[in-house]
Amino acid sequence: MNIRHYFTHFSSLGGVQSILTTHLNHDVKAGLRSSLLAFFDQEEPDTPYSVQGLNWNGRTNILKARKAFKSSECGVKHDCCVYHDLWGMAFLADLDSCSLRLGAIHSHWPHLEHQLSQLDGFLDGVFCDSQAIADLAQKHMPSLSPERAIHLPVPIKTCPPDLQSKRPPLGVRPLRLGFVGRVDHLQKRVERFIPLVKVLETQKIPFELEFLGSGTAEPELKQAFRDKKHIHFHGRQSGSDYWRILSSWDFVIYTSDFEGSPLAMQEALNAGCIPIFPRIQCGGDKVVENIHPELLYQPEDYASIASTLKAWQELPPEQVEEARGKGISISNEYAEDKYHYKFMSFLNRIQELPRISRQPVPARARFWTDHLPFAVLRRWFPKAFFNYRPRAN
Repeated sequence: MNIRHYFTHFSSLGGVQSILTTHLNHDVKAGLRSSLLAFFDQEEPDTPYSVQGLNWNGRTNILKARKAFKSSECGVKHDCCVYHDLWGMAFLADLDSCSLRLGAIHSHWPHLEHQLSQLDGFLDGVFCDSQAIADLAQKHMPSLSPERAIHLPVPIKTCPPDLQSKRPPLGVRPLRLGFVGRVDHLQKRVERFIPLVKVLETQKIPFELEFLGSGTAEPELKQAFRDKKHIHFHGRQSGSDYWRILSSWDFVIYTSDFEGSPLAMQEALNAGCIPIFPRIQCGGDKVVENIHPELLYQPEDYASIASTLKAWQELPPEQVEEARGKGISISNEYAEDKYHYKFMSFLNRIQELPRISRQPVPARARFWTDHLPFAVLRRWFPKAFFNYRPRAN
């Protein structure tokens, strides 16, 4: 079976890239002929995977993108196509050649509901990294029955067992706090750590704070915390260094506007970190609530985070270790091999069901926004990425 994955990038750091790597590794082990077309990446002939790039950028517009995509995919028949985060499907699907078309939704981003309603009828199934998003997909895509819109937990690397050791009791030392993931303003909103640090210091909570990862907001945070010796930046790390840092933290803290079920947080849980997470109605909420409801807070309520940290310092050590154990147990269900087994079960089920996606998708009409560069669309007309209307005869 030939399976083609589509997404914006492959080479950059991020949770979706990790998911794609899992597919490219495990698809082949399952007997699939698996490949990826990364729209914004350059060709990388040295990659061990079958990955092509179209080298789009912020100056590319939808008309040029369609031309490049058609040239790449012309005459190539795919048994199954997977549009990750549904990106590009509205303006590319009439040019693909797929026997089955699947969507993968890895986060709840702004305008997702609008995007889903625009694309109803394009998909034979969709897998999502939280049940909340799967429910949303079914609501806004009436053509999808419950068995066609499922929750598929994000695949993670698991922590070496010898690093999942117990930490010293919380009440006798400074707390080890951390953030792992993209150090960005968009979605992650890491600039909120600046007022959070002020609250923690005002309330005289002894702590160390570490950032593991990199991104566009890193220079701003380094400048804001330049005189604070108890705040550290590790940048990107991998392998044993990555797990060594994660396994030294007591709590992993998120300040996001929206998330799916964050891969990096799941890896932190697997290393024994206790999560503190905003109530933003996503898969991450439900994961954290299963560990302990008090670990959720209203967005930007920094005093609540401080109160939670104080309360956990006073808990008996065995209760803290019980929460760590829950996090490790939950995250073990996200291991790569378990993820791919569930993906193959879903794919096989979709193959058994009647095809419901449009075949072929009627030729797409042009829109005036198709002439605008992607950089302009992202800033001023984001919904234009989802425009679809059949071309008039």
